[in-house]
Amino acid sequence: MRLRVQIPTVDPTEYESPPEHCPLCGNTTWQSHGWPAKALRDTRLDEVKAQRIQCTNCQTTLRLYPKGVSKRKQSERLRGLSILLWLLGVSYRGVIDFLIALGTHLSHTTVYNNVQEAGEKIRQWKEKRVGERQVRVLGADCTHVQVKGKDTILLQLSDGEKGVCLAIDLVAGEDIESLREAIEEIAAAVGAEILLSDDADAYKEVADVLGLEHQICQQHVVPNTLRKLAEIAEQLEKRKERTEENQPERGKIEQAMEHILELEQLILWRCPGSQARFDELVRVYEQEPAPEKGRRATPFYRLKLLTIRLAASWARLTLTETRREADGSKFVPRTNNVSEQGIGMNIKERYRPMRGYKSKVSALRVTTLTAYLRDEGDDQVLIRALAA
Repeated sequence: MRLRVQIPTVDPTEYESPPEHCPLCGNTTWQSHGWPAKALRDTRLDEVKAQRIQCTNCQTTLRLYPKGVSKRKQSERLRGLSILLWLLGVSYRGVIDFLIALGTHLSHTTVYNNVQEAGEKIRQWKEKRVGERQVRVLGADCTHVQVKGKDTILLQLSDGEKGVCLAIDLVAGEDIESLREAIEEIAAAVGAEILLSDDADAYKEVADVLGLEHQICQQHVVPNTLRKLAEIAEQLEKRKERTEENQPERGKIEQAMEHILELEQLILWRCPGSQARFDELVRVYEQEPAPEKGRRATPFYRLKLLTIRLAASWARLTLTETRREADGSKFVPRTNNVSEQGIGMNIKERYRPMRGYKSKVSALRVTTLTAYLRDEGDDQVLIRALAA
């Protein structure tokens, strides 16, 4: 995994500013009250001086710390380094070994907590800011991870045009109701007009229920459809070999072969105006009977099912052609690669060397943190997250 971010620095000569008002009495003046030493876990410093100040009115005392230091025993530099090392693929105990080599130490529990705290802050930020982005095309896709040995489904929602991850959520299943609940909130927040997904029927139902136009990933449909047509053609060839030329079915087989060639062309061209032809082909095969139990479906019945599905989904397959900018340029992606690549980089890449997540909350925090650091394109983002 590649993450180009900076970690905080520690400057023992630069101190935070005192508060404008005393938290107890509201007084605005302070006086110095000593410089106590503070032990510090850091890659370079073992100790820093804290500035102790006192309210001139009520004698309340506070401590001001140098840049990159807080009440924690570890510096912000060490926190950032431990988080970055883990995100780059080092195990929690491997991070400890690395820090020991640098002359400092943290427990693996502390490293875990550092990652979780940063992930929770980022998740809260994203939830608050999701409505600030206007998105026309909302990409959606699910993936599976193990949480305490149990299969868990994560849904990633992305800006289909720009590839930015908008949200990663847990869903109970890939059914209509679970997906609708997760997609509806984000779609409303960003003002989405189009849903971009794979060919699963649940996404079609969700798009219809939410009043969204729907573009199906052509890479999911086209290769699979061409493969099925090749299988049906092979089945027809074998059937033709067993059929004599003077039998009535011979002509039906030849007609089906012609339709297969035509369907291949229609699929490859993906012209929106082909809807009428698909409707005609549906009527040609609509009377084909289903196979008896335990018997293989005839090639004609398989063509029936295929033409019905294509006719029903054709508008969703060709939305990229029908919805365009005012100047005629396309803006709806043909594929859902945005979601699939996002899942690979934000979820799967760090997950592969793991034995699974300890909790569902951890899964959400870690994946959201990774997505945010990758999407921001700002090497200061981790520094801001730790300072918040």
